[in-house]
Amino acid sequence: MAKLKLLIAGGGSTAEILLNDPAIREVIEEVIVVESNSNRRKALEKLGDIYVIEGDAADASIYNAINMREITAVLALTNKDEVNFLVLAIAKMHNVPIRIGVFSDEDIARAVRSLKLGVPIIKPTVTAGVIKQIVSSITSPKKYLELPLAEYKLYAITIGEDDMAVNSKIEELNLEESGAYPLLIFNGKELVPATPETVLHPGYTLFIMARDENFINKIKG
Repeated sequence: MAKLKLLIAGGGSTAEILLNDPAIREVIEEVIVVESNSNRRKALEKLGDIYVIEGDAADASIYNAINMREITAVLALTNKDEVNFLVLAIAKMHNVPIRIGVFSDEDIARAVRSLKLGVPIIKPTVTAGVIKQIVSSITSPKKYLELPLAEYKLYAITIGEDDMAVNSKIEELNLEESGAYPLLIFNGKELVPATPETVLHPGYTLFIMARDENFINKIKG
């Protein structure tokens, strides 16, 4: 799995928790943070290997100074829904493949999803742990634990907007042919059972019981 070149808009506590997590740092090659507060800039720079641009994330000219073609993931983590919406729109315009934003207004989050701007995470359910899960499993399955059922393991994989499985029902994927059995789905707000009729939308994280990762092609294509 190639490491991510990450751009974060908003250097608040969520960004700091994420960047202080060794599991996240393992999958990141480069980090750029846009943050207007100079005190937050100093706190983030103390974490090491983080380039902080001191400025307003709503200022579109800032992104002209960043080589957006090299960015592989954008996290919009400011405390303003309209700014996060703008950041995801800019990221999509530059064809950034992984785009995740935090929103407090469910209507705006639905607009983000319908316009395919990225994966909306709705507060107050959002936590650094949720974003960590999406980032770490969007390109490849993540094994959670060994299950006492023969050699089965529990995997988590997040649906990307370009995946073959997007907007498909679980039953249409025929995962059982690969010895894989969907158990649960995290839909951005809560864990729900993975039923055959469940439609997989971008950003949904699917928990699958399987012996190995052979099911990946049925989801990612």
